[in-house]
Amino acid sequence: MFRYKLVLFGFPDLCRDYEDVLAHLRQVPPQRAVVETMEQCYLIDMQSGEKYEIGYDNKALFIKDFEE
Repeated sequence: MFRYKLVLFGFPDLCRDYEDVLAHLRQVPPQRAVVETMEQCYLIDMQSGEKYEIGYDNKALFIKDFEE
């Protein structure tokens, strides 16, 4: 069963748990966020329907305002 839907730069991926989400985020270099739009980057909790924005800094992508 999938808990999260992660969309990065318009490409969706289903994730089983939060660790799976973090593994996907680690694969994306933060420099890509500078070149592409972050409007197409978000996480949806498919149990609650809550939508979270994805942010970035010079080290990595991260989920804004998320509490596991």
